[in-house]
Amino acid sequence: MPYNATIKAEARYAHDLGDTSEDRLHATYSAILTHWFPTERGYLIDHQLMDKGGKPEYIVVRHGGGTRNTLLIVELKRTSKWHDAGKAAVYEDLVGYIEGRFEVDLTRYDRIFGLGGIGLRWRTCEMEKSGPHELNFLRGWTDDISSDTSYTAFGQFADLVYGI
Repeated sequence: MPYNATIKAEARYAHDLGDTSEDRLHATYSAILTHWFPTERGYLIDHQLMDKGGKPEYIVVRHGGGTRNTLLIVELKRTSKWHDAGKAAVYEDLVGYIEGRFEVDLTRYDRIFGLGGIGLRWRTCEMEKSGPHELNFLRGWTDDISSDTSYTAFGQFADLVYGI
């Protein structure tokens, strides 16, 4: 089942704006995250919450064991960052944000997932709490997070997050 018409329309709107700030991408990504991680399933989505390691666009948390547990960190960059240096910046930011959450023990889980976005292009990763703090990429860069193909791929990623 593809994303609903509202999500697709918002993604088209963001795309048609051209190179705009990350703020113009927030509605699309927020709608997609809310679709996959609803409160009915125990998830909350924090928006730009400053903590150890910085302030990512979104943090998906789940209550469990008497605490809020970070599961997923989302970092976005504007469309014009679609080049090697922009991809490296997403990588570096995700590493810093995830390491920061591990350092102050903001999750009881042994790993945290990451979602990087440059415009509507996206990729997923995870980092283990023990061992070297390096990102393990789960999916390479994919065009248009609102597409039917991305819907299926994001569903597979969400299943990994659900199973943590």
